[in-house]
Amino acid sequence: MRAAVGVLAGWRERLVRTREIARAEALHIQRDRGTLALLLTIPALQLVLFGYAVNLIPKAVPLSISRAADSEDKLLMQAIDEVGSFALVADHLPPGVAAADVAHGRARVGIEIPNLQYRDPPEANNEVVEVVVDASDPSAVRPAVLALELAVAQRAVSNLLAINALPIKVTWLYNETGRTDWAITPVLAGVIIMISMLLLGALCVVREREAGTWEGLLLTPVSAFEVIIGKLCPYVMVAMLQGATVIVLAHVLFALPLRGAVVALIAASAVYAAAHVVFGFVLSALARSQVQAVQLAVFFYLPAMLLSGFMFPFDGMPRWAQCLGEAFPLTHFARAARGALLRGETASEVWAHFIPVVGFLVVASIAARLVYRQRLE
Repeated sequence: MRAAVGVLAGWRERLVRTREIARAEALHIQRDRGTLALLLTIPALQLVLFGYAVNLIPKAVPLSISRAADSEDKLLMQAIDEVGSFALVADHLPPGVAAADVAHGRARVGIEIPNLQYRDPPEANNEVVEVVVDASDPSAVRPAVLALELAVAQRAVSNLLAINALPIKVTWLYNETGRTDWAITPVLAGVIIMISMLLLGALCVVREREAGTWEGLLLTPVSAFEVIIGKLCPYVMVAMLQGATVIVLAHVLFALPLRGAVVALIAASAVYAAAHVVFGFVLSALARSQVQAVQLAVFFYLPAMLLSGFMFPFDGMPRWAQCLGEAFPLTHFARAARGALLRGETASEVWAHFIPVVGFLVVASIAARLVYRQRLE
C-alpha cells in the first residue's frame, strides 16, 4: 500500500514539473510575437491558396486554330465553347500555323481543321481534324483536351447533322504517354535548389549573430557587397551541383529526355540559386532567431511551390494568382526546365526564361544591402 502511495506521489510530482515547464514554454511563445504570428499566418496562407488559387481543372488554356474563314466546323466550335477551358489566342490561321504555335510555345493546343469546300467526297473522307497538344505538363492540358473529345463525341451522337463530321486525331507532343514523372522531375531540381538555398541564406546571418561572430564581422572593413558575394559563391556552386545531380538521376532512373540546352539550364541555375540565397540573407537579417528565419523561408517557398505550376496547372489559377506566381523565380525555372529537357529549347530560349529571375536577384540584392546597412547602424 505504501509502495502504491509512493508511486502515485512520484507521478504527481512529475506532472507538476511537466506542467510548470509547459507553462514556461507557453510564456516564451507568447512573448515571441513574431514566431507566434508566423505560426498562425502560415495555416491561413495555406487555406487561402488551396481554397482560392489552386484549381485542378485547367482554365484559359491558350488555343490556336488553323481553318478557312468559311469552313464548316460548327460542331467543333460549339464543343470548344461548351468545355470552357480554352482561351482563343489565334483563329483562321493558314494550314500548319496552329501546330507551329504549339511547337514554339505560343499556344498549348493547336487545332488544324482542313478546308473541304472544294474537295471531292472521296478525298474528304481521308481528312481528319488534328489536335496538337503540348504535353510537357500533362496536368495543365490533358483534362481540357479529354473534355473536348468527350463534348465532340456527345454532340456527334445527339446531332443528326453531324453524321458527316470529320474525326478528331489528337497528337501529344514532347510527352506522348503523359508520364507524370517527366513533368515533375525537371521542376524538382528547381524546388530542391530553392528550398536548400533559401534555408542556407536564411540561417546564415542569424546563426552568426547568435554565435557572436556577426558583431566581429561588422567591425571589419568588409563592405556589404563583399559579404554577400563571399557567402554567395560556395552556395551557388553547391546549387549547380544539386541541379545537375537531379537531372542526371532523372535521366538514368526515369529515362527523362535531354532534348535541349541542358548545359545552359545548369548554368542559368546559378542565377536562380543566387536569387534565393540573397533573399535568404534578407530574411536572416530580419529574423531574431533561427526558428523565425526558417519560418520566414517556409512563408516564401510554400506559395512559390503552389503558384509556380509545379504541383497544379498554372492556367487553372485565377488571374490574381497567376500575377503573384510570376513574381516567384520557381515559375520561370519550371518553364525553362521543361523547355530545355522536354521541348528541346535552345540556349537563348532557356536564358530568356531567366530574365525575370535576374530582376528578382537585383531587387533582393538591393534589399540585402539596405538591411545590412541598418544592422551596421
